Amino acid sequence: MFNPTEGIGFQCSLTFRAFFSALERRLEGMGVSRGQFVALAHLVALGPMPQAELASYLAITPACVVRLIDRMERDGWVTRTPDPKDRRVKIVSPTSSALEMWDKLSAHAQAVLKQAYGDIPGQEIEQTVRTLIQIRRNLGSE
Repeated sequence: MFNPTEGIGFQCSLTFRAFFSALERRLEGMGVSRGQFVALAHLVALGPMPQAELASYLAITPACVVRLIDRMERDGWVTRTPDPKDRRVKIVSPTSSALEMWDKLSAHAQAVLKQAYGDIPGQEIEQTVRTLIQIRRNLGSE
């Protein structure tokens, strides 16, 4: 019988939850939701992208991403522009205000990573990242 706890995906899910619990404690009072942080992280790391692609990365429905982007647009963190190739598609881009906020958020995220990595040697962290990238490639997601 399959034991979920032996799977890397299950362990990644639990680890992701632990990271965000620690990060949310650090970000309390900054006015940033988990969804906004993750959306901004993807936009900073991967660049502007269609709304539907962002929804896919965040594993939320297109309707949910619209509401999230509406709030982020209202707060001046993102802009939506029509894709020049298909005007029905909206490209979401971070604003300079979002990038300034990202600088503030980054310090908190780095502190959480430092705590999480603790005494794990750097080469083990690097190998874990390489392994996860290879798993995504094997699954056709990279």
